Amino acid sequence: MKRNTDNMEIKRRSTFAILFYINRTKVRKDGTCQLLCKISIDAKWEQIGTKVSVNPAIWNPEKGRADGRSENAITVNQAIDDLTKEIKEHYRRIKNSLGFITAEQVKNAVMGVGQKPLTLLALFREHNEEFK
Repeated sequence: MKRNTDNMEIKRRSTFAILFYINRTKVRKDGTCQLLCKISIDAKWEQIGTKVSVNPAIWNPEKGRADGRSENAITVNQAIDDLTKEIKEHYRRIKNSLGFITAEQVKNAVMGVGQKPLTLLALFREHNEEFK
């Protein structure tokens, strides 16, 4: 029995991962390090620098989170949760609209690169055009 592979649609799953780590090579004057985020999709990756500083003593690289209940640990873990949620939302939105996704597209969406500025007047004009 011969299979007809010409008409079969091949679906491929893309790999998607988010990794948080700190840059221990650049320690600031206050002894903290910058928290960085690495987005990898299909073996291609992009790095995002966050505006969060982490005390290296409380950073747990296995978990990708800060240990403890200190103010710095709570701030860092909240920033990680917020950024993870934002990245996953952008990933889902871009994949549904375009059908494919790259790490650079997700990074640009998170950073706000390439998005048209949304002002109230522009939104009102767009609404009126759609209503016509």
